[in-house]
Amino acid sequence: MNNQIEQNLLNHWLKDNHDAVQLAQDYSIVSQIWDDLHDGDKPVTRAKVDYMMQLALVDIPKNPFFQAHYLELMPMVQHTLLTWMDANTLDDKGDDHDLPVAYIIRSVTTDLIIHMAGIIGGSVWRRQAALAIRRAIYHDNEPFEAYRTEILKQREPPDKETT
Repeated sequence: MNNQIEQNLLNHWLKDNHDAVQLAQDYSIVSQIWDDLHDGDKPVTRAKVDYMMQLALVDIPKNPFFQAHYLELMPMVQHTLLTWMDANTLDDKGDDHDLPVAYIIRSVTTDLIIHMAGIIGGSVWRRQAALAIRRAIYHDNEPFEAYRTEILKQREPPDKETT
């Protein structure tokens, strides 16, 4: 998604709460860098790793929205982390029935943003935000068949040269 469009959506659905928008962006950056490290599909510089660690260990815990809603956010953060790990396990070891599940749950950071919208605007606002946020974020996802093909390709053993 275009950065400006993403920024506008976050501002709208998080009701221009600067700290909440910053938290959503920080979690998004951390999850993307971690995903790149995990998959090994994109080079990750030391500077990016350092930036990810700064966000995860300093900036996020200092964020005023995070601090004010810590007890509500931490179970969702843990859920997000564990669900993302589940998706990776299903990618690596799952069968054909597991891949659609992994495809769906891999973008679980979306749920954290939706939860934040609910904290800010209540359950009715959360429901409105959920549908719009899911449509916007999942709109740019690669098609399932492309995802499936890539996962199965990653599982294939590399060709051995015979001499």
